[in-house]
Amino acid sequence: MKFKSIYLVLTALCLFSCKPAYRIAEMKGSIVEMNDSFDATPHTQMQSLVQSYKVRLDKEMNEVIGTSEQLMDYGRPESLLTNLTSDVMKAYADEHLPDGADVAVMNVHGHRATMPKGPVTIGNLYEIYSFDNTITYLDLKGTDLKKMFDAYAHIGGAGISSNVKLVIQNRKVKSVLIDGKPIDDNRLYSIVTLDYLAEGNDHMDAFRDAKKKTNSGITLRDIMIDFVKEKTRRGESISSRLDGRITLIP
Repeated sequence: MKFKSIYLVLTALCLFSCKPAYRIAEMKGSIVEMNDSFDATPHTQMQSLVQSYKVRLDKEMNEVIGTSEQLMDYGRPESLLTNLTSDVMKAYADEHLPDGADVAVMNVHGHRATMPKGPVTIGNLYEIYSFDNTITYLDLKGTDLKKMFDAYAHIGGAGISSNVKLVIQNRKVKSVLIDGKPIDDNRLYSIVTLDYLAEGNDHMDAFRDAKKKTNSGITLRDIMIDFVKEKTRRGESISSRLDGRITLIP
């Protein structure tokens, strides 16, 4: 497979009025061959440029920032990785919101790889959290939160923080408790989730009716990287467990 790059050449830059501002007057492009083939020779300068970036990127991605006690996979109704991610999200919201968060909500396939057992690199976390999803806060009425749990029951579970106990039977909510209490229909609950879910994607239609939505602009990947680094700083490894936060009854 040939690797090609668009080589943009700025042919004219003009001063705009008397201020130090510039505008593009003209732009041209050409295709630069990266590798050799039967009818082309490699562009050595472009290859050198790309290689220099690759070396720097590989060094950063291969940096070990922590250790995992176990292999963590993702799945339903709960899993080691969805539990870990959801709990880190809630801890982050508890630290950054005045009154903390009531619930953290994370979709299963917001994870794209497993957490390896042993050394954990920056690259591992980029593979797991490959999307640039950002942490988003919602104020959601109790009646709408119940609708969200109805969706959870229908799909068989997903990521939820450990302070929730959800029992599902025949794809319906049998019971749900938050901090040991049933959901109050008239109360506003603080939800920490991802921008993707806050928009109502992946069965989270109820989130479209949030009374307030605040996007932090901080990616989930960044808070997970910081979490691993902080655990390492404390001399601790990463671990997770299945605690029955979501239970399926036949």
